Amino acid sequence: MTEPPGEGPAAPRPSLVPSPDQIAQEDFLNNCFTRAVISGGMGGLFGGVFGIFSASLEGTSGSMASEAAAAAGQKAAPWRESLRDAARSAGSKSLSYAKGFGAVGLLFAGSECLIESYRAKHDIYNSAYAGCFTGAALAHSGGPKMMCLGCGSFAAFSVLLERFLD
Repeated sequence: MTEPPGEGPAAPRPSLVPSPDQIAQEDFLNNCFTRAVISGGMGGLFGGVFGIFSASLEGTSGSMASEAAAAAGQKAAPWRESLRDAARSAGSKSLSYAKGFGAVGLLFAGSECLIESYRAKHDIYNSAYAGCFTGAALAHSGGPKMMCLGCGSFAAFSVLLERFLD
């Protein structure tokens, strides 16, 4: 069987011209500020969930205090109080992780986008440079040696992730 002309796997496809709304949406999402804010927000959200998860895995200090009070002959803390202490602990750990992960996402995505815009290329070197900047910026309080270590380790991790995800 032969297919009619203009059909089949070798037939040319009509090109679709994007609408002005699609172009505006793409320009908005490719803006470096927007990408950095979205990555920071998603990193913060992931960090918050990770903080709650990690707080649920570790023992609460309230249960140890209850055991110590019971051993001393005192009345143990009510379950509501220990639940409140656990929720406070999970909330503080969640906030701490959210700030850390959000900062990493914001710094990395923002610097990668700026480097990519400056170099006008999309390649693995952008991830390496952005990783180096992010690692050094996060380790700035440790001095120059820690900044160099942060630069190298975060750049290597970024390159490995880039290779693995492509």
